[in-house]
Amino acid sequence: MGMKRKSTNGDALVVKRYGNRRLYNTESGGYLTTQDVIDIIRSGRDIQVFDSKSGEDVTKIVLTNIILEEEKLRSNLLPLPFLFQLIRFQGDAMQDFFQNYLSASFEAYLKTKQEFDKRFRGWLEMGAAMNPLWGALPDTTEPDDEEPPRTPRKNSRRGKNDVP
Repeated sequence: MGMKRKSTNGDALVVKRYGNRRLYNTESGGYLTTQDVIDIIRSGRDIQVFDSKSGEDVTKIVLTNIILEEEKLRSNLLPLPFLFQLIRFQGDAMQDFFQNYLSASFEAYLKTKQEFDKRFRGWLEMGAAMNPLWGALPDTTEPDDEEPPRTPRKNSRRGKNDVP
């Protein structure tokens, strides 16, 4: 998948949030649904959301709400023990953790996934390229006319010292 990360400063889609929580796309001039925002972000584009009255940047709030709405539907994104830990250890240390470690870990995961996908596609392509060759290979196995040697059956009546 081509997950491209774009700068929040330059290429970000500017969205206005109105008091009724409706999101307005300033480029296309239409309102956005939650799914529209998800699709925009999944396509690799960042968004920047501003409150229409105050001009305050509310991007984090909007994105957090989207994640929470998705959690309601799927109930599997954020495990319950993680949520308890998040609340228990909320503060400066947790903020540093999320800003540094969690972001870096997720980026590393995405890079590893992309590399795996690339290699897997390469293997599939190599297998598809070799497939016509498999039909052209001569059959070098010779039919075996002999019966395989029989293995003696174990007899439960034999004693310890009997040879099979």
